[in-house]
Amino acid sequence: MSDSDDGNYQGSGDGHDPEEDRLDNVIKMPTLAERDKMRREAEERERQAQASASHKEQLINLPPVTKYMLGAMIAIHIGLHLLAPKEILEWTIFHLGFTPGAFTGALVFDPVYLITPFSHMALHGSWLHIGMNGVMLMAFGTGIERWIGGKRMFIFFILCGLCGAAAHFALYSDSIYPVVGASGGLSGFFAAVLIMINRGRSMEGGIGQGRYGLWPFIILWIGISVIFGMMGSPDGSAVAWAAHVGGFLGGFLVLKGMRI
Repeated sequence: MSDSDDGNYQGSGDGHDPEEDRLDNVIKMPTLAERDKMRREAEERERQAQASASHKEQLINLPPVTKYMLGAMIAIHIGLHLLAPKEILEWTIFHLGFTPGAFTGALVFDPVYLITPFSHMALHGSWLHIGMNGVMLMAFGTGIERWIGGKRMFIFFILCGLCGAAAHFALYSDSIYPVVGASGGLSGFFAAVLIMINRGRSMEGGIGQGRYGLWPFIILWIGISVIFGMMGSPDGSAVAWAAHVGGFLGGFLVLKGMRI
């Protein structure tokens, strides 16, 4: 072999294969299984986002009357317990709370007592009290307002609150201790919720369709109310159990009277 034949071969000498450059420039497509997995993951993220948005909407978008009632209750409580002097708070509780003895001679009568069957519903004795009633209002009021409308819901609340005050008066007519709170009206809301669900307006099939109907729920609510009346509230305050029971039982009668 001559020297000129050896010079005819001219390789790059770096060991690099040009075929690899062509392979590096090819975009690798996902397999069918990978595409299916990616689709499922995207759908799951979308479902979670929709569920989160729906949950937030339910918490924020309360029906108008329920929202106004809740706002008024909280505003009054903050005004009395945080902003007003102690003397104003005490005067308000003892003159605008419902005191049976004011109507039976146990206390010197003051004309302002005439509005107390109504005004006591807007007052609360503690932060625990307003907190529990606020939660009940949101939980029960939302469904009831969407069922019968805001105007009728508010009238229903007032009438149930009056039933609660009447029941307390019947059992403690000489009491000189004021009763405050929306519990009578809200107990009536629970009666309305039972009727609403029983009619299948919120849940397919309803409840209370068994042998004893709604009686187990009625007895349970009355029992819980009496027990709390005997034990007292967790914050140490007394519980006007008769107002709870009166508002609850009154709720059934008021619904019937309003032809709902």
